[in-house]
Formats: sequence, structure tokens, C-alpha cells
Amino acid sequence: MSIKYGIVFPTMLFILFSCSHKNQFPDKLAEKAAVESVTLNRSFLLSSDFAVKDSVQKENADLELNELLIFKKKYDEKDETFNLADFENSWKQVKIQNNNFSFEGIKQWIEITGFLLEITGNASYVQELEEAVYKSPKLYAETEFNEIEKLITPWIFTKDVDHIHVNLFANATIKYEHTLKGAVEITQVTDYPKSGKIQIKFKMGAKRYVELFIRIPDWAEGATVTEKNVKYVATPGSYSQIVRKWSDGDFVEINLPIEQMPK
Repeated sequence: MSIKYGIVFPTMLFILFSCSHKNQFPDKLAEKAAVESVTLNRSFLLSSDFAVKDSVQKENADLELNELLIFKKKYDEKDETFNLADFENSWKQVKIQNNNFSFEGIKQWIEITGFLLEITGNASYVQELEEAVYKSPKLYAETEFNEIEKLITPWIFTKDVDHIHVNLFANATIKYEHTLKGAVEITQVTDYPKSGKIQIKFKMGAKRYVELFIRIPDWAEGATVTEKNVKYVATPGSYSQIVRKWSDGDFVEINLPIEQMPK
């Protein structure tokens, strides 16, 4: 009898430790798309007046980013002092206290915010990425904005196997190889934020099962997501989910009440 318990007890301890360790270091729910798999077909901005002076310099703001980078490093290294709640609280404090960063700082901010999106799946982090790209022309020169846009592009879609999250609305395409083989191409067509109409088109050789998650901004009360006359739940601040086999030529239509978008 004692031998039996001697086998079970360590096993239970191992299971408890494994679960605790996983909770402390949550797996990424979806990862940013590979740079080479996403094409931005048109700039986020149709036109804009860019800053003509050097980038804003806020050394204090940039210094506060260092603490967030330390949190990220602890996660990567599986440091037992890592705490996700503290990480998120620190992120919120930096967001509240700082309206802008230096050019190097905004690049770090995008990396940190995108990373938190990967491990939490929280749509509020996408909202911040969106704000970063649309307020950048007021803070940075055009050449700098072009680099910022390149950094943002992999976050337009995040991916976990055949689960595709549409995070940012832009004329963009993601191409990838389905787990059952065969190329899948998903393209957004929109002039957002000029209007709230977005169409998501599928292109593929054979029917393939893809779980599609479409971000509904937290301000978009009354948004609609429609596919073949079927309306899907579109709750502000979350993702609308469509699970089905898609055929070449299938498309989804999203309508966001753009007049409600914060200026």
C-alpha cells in the first residue's frame, strides 16, 4: 500500500507543479504572423500631414519602458519572479502616464503591447496598437512612420495553427499553408477608418476548416458581422467567432458604426 501511494503522490505533485507553472507562464494564444506571410496592400493612412520636426523625445517615458521589457525577459527566461498581473498593471500605468514616446520608445511599446496580446488574447491591446499607428503621423516624420507601419503589419493578423485573428483593419493579405495542406489566402478590403465597412475574402484551392476571429472595437456598439446572410455575435471589446469550412470566393462583411469611433 505504501509503495502505491509512493508512486501516486509524486505524480500528483508533478501535475500540480506543471499546472501552476503553466498558469504563471501562459502559452501564447495566438502569435503575430510571420513578416513574409502578410502583405500590406495599402498604407494604414490614405493621406496625412506628418511631423516635420525631429521625433518627440520623452526620456522619462522611455525609461519606464525598461521595466516592461524586464517583465517580458522574465517570461522568456521562465524566471519564477514573473507575474502577469504585475506586468499588465505596469503596462496600464505607462499607458496612462505617457501620451507619446521617442521613436525608439514607440517601437518598444509596440513590441511589448503585441506580446501581451499574444499571451492574453485581450482585444484592448489591439486597440492600443491601433492608436499607436494612427497617432504616429502627428508625432513622427514620414520615414519613421513607414518603419512603425512595418512593425505593426505582423499584428494585423495573429495566428494559432488554423485559427486566424483579424486584429487591425487595413487593406492586407495573409497567406499560409493549411495544416491539411493547401495554400490559404485571406484578404481584407476596406478604407477604414474613413468608413466602417470591411470585407474579408477567402482564396484557396479546396475547402478548408478555419476558425476566424474578428475584433470588434470597444466603441463599436451595434457592429454587425455577416456571412451568407447569417449574422454572428459582435460584442464590443471582444472577438466575433466564425467556425466553418471555407471555399474559394467566400467572404465576410463587417460594418462598424464609424461615427462612434473616438477622435
